[in-house]
Amino acid sequence: MPTGTRQGTTTSFPHRLTFQHLQYLQALVEERHVTRAAERMGIGQPAMSTALARLREVFKDVLLVKTTTGMEPTPRALDLVRRVREIADMLEGRGFEAEHFEPATSQARWRIMASDGISRTLLPEMMALVMREAPHMRFTVQPGDPRRLSEYLRDGDFDLALSFVRSPPSELRQTVLYPQRLLCIARQNHPLIKGKVSLEDFVSCQHARWGAPPVAHATMEAMVDEALDALGHARPITLLVSSLTLLPDVVAGSDLLAVVPEHMARAAAQALPIQLLPLPFKVASVDVSMVWHERLHHDPAHKWMRESLRDIGKKLSKRPSM
Repeated sequence: MPTGTRQGTTTSFPHRLTFQHLQYLQALVEERHVTRAAERMGIGQPAMSTALARLREVFKDVLLVKTTTGMEPTPRALDLVRRVREIADMLEGRGFEAEHFEPATSQARWRIMASDGISRTLLPEMMALVMREAPHMRFTVQPGDPRRLSEYLRDGDFDLALSFVRSPPSELRQTVLYPQRLLCIARQNHPLIKGKVSLEDFVSCQHARWGAPPVAHATMEAMVDEALDALGHARPITLLVSSLTLLPDVVAGSDLLAVVPEHMARAAAQALPIQLLPLPFKVASVDVSMVWHERLHHDPAHKWMRESLRDIGKKLSKRPSM
């Protein structure tokens, strides 16, 4: 009996999906929003809703659940998207050796994890290089929870992470891009801070701190609080923000203090009337690393990107420090 027939009658396949449907699912899971997913895929919102309904019917799973903060994917949806990424990597030749790699013609798609502070430091030079040498590559750069770094890279949520890694997972590869320490910043005409800050002044002044939701975990801020706690002190927090890059502007216009990475502090001081001050207590450096999974270690596009970022990191490492 011919495939797809029974007793002379052709069997229909109403639930058959295309790879495009699975890409729609990936967009829905990554955007957590039907309209944004539709815009990303270049289709209308009704068409995306229809695709989601079809996916739910085929996989017998709701896939995405509405919550007060957006749409949350189910475990089934996350597993499906992981497989979709693996197929996309294979179709793009990702993870496979090639005799020759041409960045000028590569259409690689990159998912990079980086905080807004690190993005502000690295992205301008990185994208200038990409536009010169690999203009057809495309990038999505967004923050993530550093505590889930191993999971993100293993499952393909990100191809690469640019982050301060306090305790590097043993199963990941890592290299430091550039070293940096934390600095205290205060406005130029601060009534108490005149060129240096004592521990007494640091803990008596009000502070602005990074770490408000949706930031999952601000490791550098936790290190500052732990160091103070070991000395029997704590800093009073007046303002908690979700964007690290807001802090220099806030400090420049108020009597608040803040702690920020050195490269951000130096860039901000070129435009804002702020003082850059060594911390009056010991805190480990917050060196920025590049972290990736073994599955992409030999991928030629990935190798090219890592080398390009290493070159940018070398330039940042040569910039003068206090």
